Amino acid sequence: MSINPTERNLIEAKMSPLLGHKAWGVSLGHGSFITLEFGNPVKQVVEYRNPVKRKHGNLVKRSEYTRGEWHLWIYLCAWRLEQNLEVLVACEDSRSKIALELQKIEGMNLKSVKLIPPLWDTLFTFDNQLALRTFSLYSDPSEPEEEGAEDWMLFMPDGNVLAVGSGSQWCCEKSSKSR
Repeated sequence: MSINPTERNLIEAKMSPLLGHKAWGVSLGHGSFITLEFGNPVKQVVEYRNPVKRKHGNLVKRSEYTRGEWHLWIYLCAWRLEQNLEVLVACEDSRSKIALELQKIEGMNLKSVKLIPPLWDTLFTFDNQLALRTFSLYSDPSEPEEEGAEDWMLFMPDGNVLAVGSGSQWCCEKSSKSR
């Protein structure tokens, strides 16, 4: 299976308003997940049931955090960060090395996003010749055992989420999840 030029152009067009924005809040999450914020800060409030507090009567826990208008989540894919065509760090390096090198993206403008056939490998380029490359883990979209094995997701200001991967799959629809 392969992506076609029409799909690639459509996704790149959906991402074009993001170009020129500075990355901020760049962080390493669980495993090798990465999140990057772009645009103005937006306060998020999430309430959820806290089973630990059941005995004490406080079942609802409230969390507040700040995200960007655009929230990029590098999810279930391999990736590496390069500068001047040299590899700085890759997704399976030590967490301390990853956290240190990822900070080089902080404050850098996103200059371009290129989707690379035959699947959804993606090249995110930033100022200072920084490049974040992602690589699909699956060639067949039916291969991941659980649903929701996207390579990366972009939560957008209009409430939609652009989900790319696995395999040659992609979608852009209203988010049912909190960012």
